[in-house]
Amino acid sequence: GVLLTTVHQEQVLEIADSLTDQVLDASKSELRDVYTIGLRTLVKTIPSTAGNEVAHRLVGRLLDGIRSSEDEEIVLCCLDVLTDLLGRFGGTSVAVTRQHEAILQMCLTQLSRSSTAGGVAGSSGADTTSPVVRKRTGNTLAGLSVVLSDPLLMRMVQSLLNLIERSVGLGKGARQRLRENSGDDQKTTVDDTRALIRTMCSVAGAVGHRLGQEQIDQIIPIFLRFTDPEDAVTGDDEDIDDEDEAMGGMGEDDEAAIALANELRESCFMGFESFIMRCPNEVEHHLEKIVQAALAYMSYDPNYSYGDDGENEEEEQAEEEDEYEDEDDEYEEEDDDDDDDDDDESWKVRRGAVRALKAVVEARKHDPSLLWTTEFSIRRQKSSVVAMALVNRFKEREENCRVGVLDCFDSLLSVSVTAAKAGAITFSSEDDMKTDSSSGTVVDLRNKYSGKLVKACEKIMSTKKGNERSKSSALSLLATLCKAPGGLGGRDDITSVFKHVETFLSGGTDTALHREGTSKALRLDALSLVYTMLSSNNHSPVDVRVCLHRSLLPQLCDGVDEQWYKVIAEALRALASVPPFFVISYSDDEDEGKRTKEREEVALMLYNAIEPKLSAHDVDQEIKECALNATASLLSNLHSSLPADKTSRLLTLLIGRLKNETTRIAAIKNLSIIAAASGSNAMEDSPSIDLSPILAESISTMSSFLRLQSRSLKQTTLEALDIVITNHGSKDDFKDGELFSSVVKDITPLVVDSDLHLSHLGLQCTDSILEVCPAAGAAVKDNVLEPALALSTSSLLQDLALDSLLAFLKQVVVANAVDFDELLALLRQRLGQDKLGRHAVYNLAKCIAIITGSSGQDNTKKVLSEIFEVLESSTSPEDGDALRQVQLSLLVTGDLGRMTDLSADGSADRLKAIYLSKFESSSEDLKHAAAYALGNAAVGSPATFIPAIVATLEEDNKKQQYLLLSALREFIKCSAKSSSDTLSSHLDNLVVPLEKHCADEEEGVRTMVAECFGSLTCLHPQTMLPKLAQLQSSHSEIAAPEGTVAEGDDKSKKNALVCWTVATSVKLAIAGKVDSTQLANHMSTFVSLLNQTELGVRTAALLLVYSATHHMPQAVSGLMQDTIVPALYEVSALKLQRTVDLGPFKHNVDDAIPLRKAALSIFSTCLESLPGSLDMASFMPVLAKALGDAEDIQLHAHQIVISMCARHASYVVNAADSFVDPLEKTLKKKTGQKTGTELERLNDWIKSALRVALTVSRVEGVMTSSQRFPEFIARVQNEEKFASKLQALEAE
Repeated sequence: GVLLTTVHQEQVLEIADSLTDQVLDASKSELRDVYTIGLRTLVKTIPSTAGNEVAHRLVGRLLDGIRSSEDEEIVLCCLDVLTDLLGRFGGTSVAVTRQHEAILQMCLTQLSRSSTAGGVAGSSGADTTSPVVRKRTGNTLAGLSVVLSDPLLMRMVQSLLNLIERSVGLGKGARQRLRENSGDDQKTTVDDTRALIRTMCSVAGAVGHRLGQEQIDQIIPIFLRFTDPEDAVTGDDEDIDDEDEAMGGMGEDDEAAIALANELRESCFMGFESFIMRCPNEVEHHLEKIVQAALAYMSYDPNYSYGDDGENEEEEQAEEEDEYEDEDDEYEEEDDDDDDDDDDESWKVRRGAVRALKAVVEARKHDPSLLWTTEFSIRRQKSSVVAMALVNRFKEREENCRVGVLDCFDSLLSVSVTAAKAGAITFSSEDDMKTDSSSGTVVDLRNKYSGKLVKACEKIMSTKKGNERSKSSALSLLATLCKAPGGLGGRDDITSVFKHVETFLSGGTDTALHREGTSKALRLDALSLVYTMLSSNNHSPVDVRVCLHRSLLPQLCDGVDEQWYKVIAEALRALASVPPFFVISYSDDEDEGKRTKEREEVALMLYNAIEPKLSAHDVDQEIKECALNATASLLSNLHSSLPADKTSRLLTLLIGRLKNETTRIAAIKNLSIIAAASGSNAMEDSPSIDLSPILAESISTMSSFLRLQSRSLKQTTLEALDIVITNHGSKDDFKDGELFSSVVKDITPLVVDSDLHLSHLGLQCTDSILEVCPAAGAAVKDNVLEPALALSTSSLLQDLALDSLLAFLKQVVVANAVDFDELLALLRQRLGQDKLGRHAVYNLAKCIAIITGSSGQDNTKKVLSEIFEVLESSTSPEDGDALRQVQLSLLVTGDLGRMTDLSADGSADRLKAIYLSKFESSSEDLKHAAAYALGNAAVGSPATFIPAIVATLEEDNKKQQYLLLSALREFIKCSAKSSSDTLSSHLDNLVVPLEKHCADEEEGVRTMVAECFGSLTCLHPQTMLPKLAQLQSSHSEIAAPEGTVAEGDDKSKKNALVCWTVATSVKLAIAGKVDSTQLANHMSTFVSLLNQTELGVRTAALLLVYSATHHMPQAVSGLMQDTIVPALYEVSALKLQRTVDLGPFKHNVDDAIPLRKAALSIFSTCLESLPGSLDMASFMPVLAKALGDAEDIQLHAHQIVISMCARHASYVVNAADSFVDPLEKTLKKKTGQKTGTELERLNDWIKSALRVALTVSRVEGVMTSSQRFPEFIARVQNEEKFASKLQALEAE
């Protein structure tokens, strides 16, 4: 390999010729393996530029060697080299592509001759066949199938199917077909059929996505012929006609034939697994028969009797419980029996059947209801649902198969829990719960399955030797069951499981550190089960507490003395979940003394287990963090049950961890948990934990962290400081404010608009300091006030940072840290800054209003008096400073009016007149400020302002409509945040003018109406949703054949505007988190707008659906398949092109681009929130088409493809070739005369396409199973103009 990279190309060709001569030389048998390895290495390592020449030299000679050689070893070597050659250059070398048909013919001839001539091609007269040659030929065909053109691929598949068709099959059906075709001597043997089936499976695994429905419909029935359920005999069958029939149609003495038949069946199930995973849609209508065959052969065990036929298992459950003790050693006995059954390979068939079922589970993961409810006919008039059949098969004697069955049911249960969260199925977990058929598929897991699952898993776990993998799978299954409603069951079930876990943790020996009875991996799985059970909310806390205290807790505490760090960490996680159960799970009638004693015992046990790990320094980081979590849980819940010295010891160790660089973040988080939970848990009679021994030190230590560079550390520290100070900062020791003054100084540099989140946390912490310690007010004034004032006029201030600033300023006034008049003057001075934006003025008004409203009635009246003087003396200021002064005054009155009722002293009436007069101002800023103030003031004085708003809207003043609706929107939004229910009494009055303006020609007005309707719908869905639905239904007649309403059709025009407003209203309501249950009742009405042809309405409907799929997928999940997805496919193909005459030239416009873009956005969202609603095979052509659409749509499609590479890789592999043309077209875009922004945008467009190409090429299977994509990637990589962009993308 190294030599080939250093010599010239001519010498590489000479080496290739020489090695080929040696491989084909019949006299060089001793060193042929060496020469073959050298030739294969050459093929794998030569430069791509030399590939065509080398392939030209090799391919013809290799074909001749296979055809003419009588030496089987030479044929095998040639097949190996040819397979490597096809894998490396099969699709890129012209010399190889020209020989595709010849290679295909050679392989097919090889397979067909081996079934009739009895040997290798060219070995006439040989008496034996060679399975090895057939197997290698199958591998070559699989490699060839990847690079074959579609016609040759279809020819290859059809030829293989024809060869397989000549097989009669196995079992009773085979004998019947032999009798029907007794004159046909061309039937293939089982050995040959197995080779053909295996070849077909290899081809399906490589290029299954390229096979069409026609080929799948031919292949599946052939495979089913060899997996006839009636031939799946078991040792419990009592009515088998003869031994020959029990062996599947072959004599019992013909062990080789039986083994070959089993291998053939195994290959068929491998094929089923491959088809289900690679072609789920094409296999869908064959799924029932595949499941039927898999269920039958999952029990195929002709040489062993389990003692029952499984049919009456439910009736025999009581007997099984009585005999449970006697059956504990069953698996040990079976292990002894296995020594006599070494030649029995029927377990491979069972394993293949289980794998096929697991593929079905994966294919149905979005809606597994079929596997829980549908009865499948198996054999001999027996039937079962898949879930119950799997449970009944837990008795499997072979370890590999048993693990497969457990894992299969684990997968089924896991995907079902996920599907239940998405609403696809419903779990009924209560004994008295009645099944509601209207809620979809209901699975009674608690009554039908949980008990059986627990008992079956316990039986597996009770074996005394071996079966480690089965035990691990059983523990994993029980952990998954804990996540389902009802969990493991009641107290008896929990106790029984805990006893088995106790056995695993104790290991059956007295040794604490070296447990030989159980592997460390199994102990880890057992602890993971306990942790999952304790952290889930599906069990009765009382039952868990009782079971823990009675049996398992000592073993959990001993688990921290293990040697493997993972076991120790998992044991600590489990211990961290224990304390809450000894707080919340007691009833009032339980004895108080007994309760106290139990808590003290538990607290002491937990302390003795946790303290050594918390104090140790030479342990793994994971152990340190888990020990901190366990300490926080113990102190948060059971601190009053611990002796004072032990509590002090834990707090001292916690401070030590806080000062350690590697554990300080974990220590900070757990200290905040302890501080937040103190006195707030269910033990209401328990005193709060006393943190005074460490409080001052912890606060000063955390304060020092604020001076470090790590942002995550500063964020965690500020969050913890706020909690600690709020809950424990009011101690008498801190009344002087000295400690908090130092904290304030460290917070000051963080209050900047460059990091609003840290500013929010810093101001929030300072607010807490002022609240618990007013003496720190001087330090706050000297340090934090100035950056806070600078933040008040920042154009970036918003959301949490704004709320924290307002709370801080309010607390500054309440705590008298700064005089009100001084603070008011400082804020007003901020208005004089240059380049103060509109957003900053609004924030500044909020700041002035909050301090005014918090300072008492006298200050409020004084500020209002000053404001009235400004507003009434200046009607229409033209000077910039005066204009901003009036604007600020208006905004302050609005914010003050929201907080207080201004109608008592007549201020509301004066303000009403001022607001309405400002609507006539020439300044847009004053107009909007007046509208904002009117809406906010209406919250505090609705009786004064709401009638004025409604009456003015009725006047139909076009100039004021938008402003009045804007005021109404502010009123509705502010009412939603206020505690008073002022909106309900005015709801009917507000709806009337809103309905009137639904069909306004101004889009801005309609948008404002939609915002009002959306907010009202969030607050009163029971009233507004039916009203919106009725409004849409009464305006649904819209005639727009070409996407636009004809001139003069006023009715359709009005209806279109109303429907647009309704759709936008519902979209905004969804974004505002309207009640999803009530929305779902009317969603079908709103979604019907997708069928409208008017462009505006259709676009609004698409945006509505997009909002629903993003915010409330459950509201539209039931409408996706039948209504939404078909409409999306229709929109994706829609084009409405027209030509616009611009005088010197004409411009083509496609009015459907916004529609297609919105549809693609919905598809993208569905892939994340509703993946089960999309037929991926149908979606991939839409995505490929979008890759060649307009620029914006292409860029969006690029992102979808990249995300699918990680989530739906198999579908990307299947569709990779369809991506080539649109991506290549994008990459060939010419820059022309573009410069500046246009050129930069084009380069970004091309770079995005390159990113998609590279990402797709990294998906496993694309470069090996796609035909055109590897060639496309090679062309791209060879283009010099892409070199710099490719390097930049690789660096990403």
